[in-house]
Amino acid sequence: MRILLLTILSFVFIHGSANDSTTTTYLIKLNFLYGSKPAKGFKSTESIYFGGLKGGHVSIEAGGRVLDFMPGNNPLLPKNSNPSGGFRLNNSIYWDTTSSKWAFVYVPVTAEQYNKLQLLFDSLSAGTPYDYAIFGMRCAAASYDVLSMIGLFPEMPANKNIAAHFYPKLLRKKIIKWAEKNNYTIQKHEGRPSRIWESDKGVL
Repeated sequence: MRILLLTILSFVFIHGSANDSTTTTYLIKLNFLYGSKPAKGFKSTESIYFGGLKGGHVSIEAGGRVLDFMPGNNPLLPKNSNPSGGFRLNNSIYWDTTSSKWAFVYVPVTAEQYNKLQLLFDSLSAGTPYDYAIFGMRCAAASYDVLSMIGLFPEMPANKNIAAHFYPKLLRKKIIKWAEKNNYTIQKHEGRPSRIWESDKGVL
């Protein structure tokens, strides 16, 4: 029933003002996978994920396409002239949504913002502007960068963005608080008990 409601809501947002492109509102979806590590007694059956409890992932979804910022060779410092990691365009979320802990945030945007995002999907996936690096741009900072390009958030210099959104939780907490303030739809799912999952509590 929840999924049906969200589908209807998305249809209403997208088609409610189809005769006026300046007022038509579209929905985009921000996908957050929570960081995790194997629970006690499950270390032989559960994998160690990149980043552990401070890991996880962020992606942006719109129009049936998902933009991910993914690692390559995981350099400590970025090699922007010859990046091994960067933006990837996918048809769906890559993680298991049935047993992972995640949060989806549904954000209404204007037609202009939506169209600009679709163009960014194409251009960024065709040629990433920066490398994925441990001490550089990663999924949270890169996602914030894209969202700021369409005017959802203030643009930041790269070094400030990297520091402010060094790992997904820092961006996730900010987005969820912003979404709650604006009464946007947030969908959450608890993960399997064989892993210890990150929470949204604490400053860091």
